[in-house]
Amino acid sequence: ADMLFLARAEQGVRARDLVASSIAQEVGKTVEFLDLLLDEAGMSVQVEGDAVAPIETSLFRRALTNLLQNAIQHSRPGSRVLVRIGRDERSVAVSFSNPSAPIAPEQLRRLFDRFYRVDTSRRNSGENHGLGLSIVKAVAVMHNGTVFARSEGGVTTVGFSVALDG
Repeated sequence: ADMLFLARAEQGVRARDLVASSIAQEVGKTVEFLDLLLDEAGMSVQVEGDAVAPIETSLFRRALTNLLQNAIQHSRPGSRVLVRIGRDERSVAVSFSNPSAPIAPEQLRRLFDRFYRVDTSRRNSGENHGLGLSIVKAVAVMHNGTVFARSEGGVTTVGFSVALDG
């Protein structure tokens, strides 16, 4: 199903049924959905900011779920994930920051590639199929947005944006 979704996205399918939504509320629903995983890892989530953007909620939630699962998977137990929501004239961005091992710049550029894994020896690397962040990229593109990632000071930040003009 993930491969079919990615193929459709690559063929130019765009988000439809856009609804002006509070991004903080969507993040809250995602946190609630993954509450059991967070509890098992002894992790918490802090959300900063909010903005309203036109989104296809099912697609947007899929991207948020992948980002939060990624943060949980690659953080130490007991960590806190910081979710930042920001807006400029053209887009709304949401990012997930979590403590993690440093990621080299050449690896950061490939994070959103299909099947790419920074290091297969990383904790829990065998539990995924390497498509989560490529799905985030597809959702961003379907909303005329972009993706971004950075790793500095022991914190990895991964996120995406959606265009305000739909």
